[in-house]
Amino acid sequence: MSDTPAQRPAGGRQRLHVFAPQWGRSVSEAAREAGLAVTVQSEAAVAVEAAIAEPGAIVIIENDGSFDLVELLIRVGRDAPNLPGIVIGENVPVLAVKHLLSMARWDMLDTPIGTEPLQQSVAQVSRRDTSGADETGKCWTVTGSVGGAGATLVAVEIAYQISQREHKNRVCLVDLDFFDGACASYLNCPSNLNQQALTQSADRIDEALLQAFITRHKNGIHLLSAPRSDRLWNTIKPEAILKVLDIACASYDHVVIDLPRWPSPWTAAVVTGSDENIVMSELTVPALHAARNRAEEIEDLSEGLASPRIVLNRMAKKVFGNTVTVAQAEEAIGRPVFGTISSDWDAALSAVNFGQAVSQAKPGNRITKDVGLLIETLERGGNATSQIIKARKSA
Repeated sequence: MSDTPAQRPAGGRQRLHVFAPQWGRSVSEAAREAGLAVTVQSEAAVAVEAAIAEPGAIVIIENDGSFDLVELLIRVGRDAPNLPGIVIGENVPVLAVKHLLSMARWDMLDTPIGTEPLQQSVAQVSRRDTSGADETGKCWTVTGSVGGAGATLVAVEIAYQISQREHKNRVCLVDLDFFDGACASYLNCPSNLNQQALTQSADRIDEALLQAFITRHKNGIHLLSAPRSDRLWNTIKPEAILKVLDIACASYDHVVIDLPRWPSPWTAAVVTGSDENIVMSELTVPALHAARNRAEEIEDLSEGLASPRIVLNRMAKKVFGNTVTVAQAEEAIGRPVFGTISSDWDAALSAVNFGQAVSQAKPGNRITKDVGLLIETLERGGNATSQIIKARKSA
């Protein structure tokens, strides 16, 4: 394979190279109504090669079991990362979904194919500009190793600080804890996401529907959360969750996910598709052991594609008595600590009591400074621990 920059030909219709033994007619009819050109190919690999060879073309692959979809996606991701594509069909392997989420220019469509869903999907995978710059927003998950580790507080603070920047400040905070989510409570605002919408076909979800479910907090955060309920838990579709996150990443500069500790059908795909996965831990031995287990779970779920970042919360300003140190924490979890967040109970309490981020409740507090450094280091791809410790000593 050779990677060719995808640009729509001037004055011509965008072409779809389609391998769809069962749903080819459905794709062709929807494409014709959408004003798209279609070329049917006899094999999936042939469709991929044809799309690579034609600037502006998109490949559509049906998962019909006649080839290894996972292997095909790995080859495309390695050899033609700029190629836009769409996967259709049922029973798509979980590992294939993981690879799709890591490929910014690919999407999934339910069958049968409708004109409007096809148009939306084509627009989405074509979103990259002619220079090849990726317009997809960064996605970070924050999860606790144990209850009370501070994951929600940190997720809210990360979202708030990003929303206050001059550039790339569009941020969506997503609460995926449908049982016990607390983002809306922390911000003292309503939860507008209707869980019923997540039980329907993913094709029904688009940007307009997403915006209808968004709660716009006065501090600049856009929140996507559902009222606490376990009534519809068993009927929520993983495809709907992934479609919501996909649209959010296309609409915002940053998506911050408050990810629950308990397993769900979409956890593997979410952590694999995220740019960063943060595991929050307290400085107790049980919490550190749980953080180690949680990090290993994320690595197992993602088949080694995700590398969790361990962040220690409630670090004391000075070490007294039997307080666990960073070195001792690293020994307990068996891996490096990425960063630390200072203990500042007054600031945290003020934030939750007033429905604000910590930065609003008590500007200039230690939590704010540490989270700011954490964001900066995550964006640079470095390691925050030594920098935070050095900054604390010089304060």
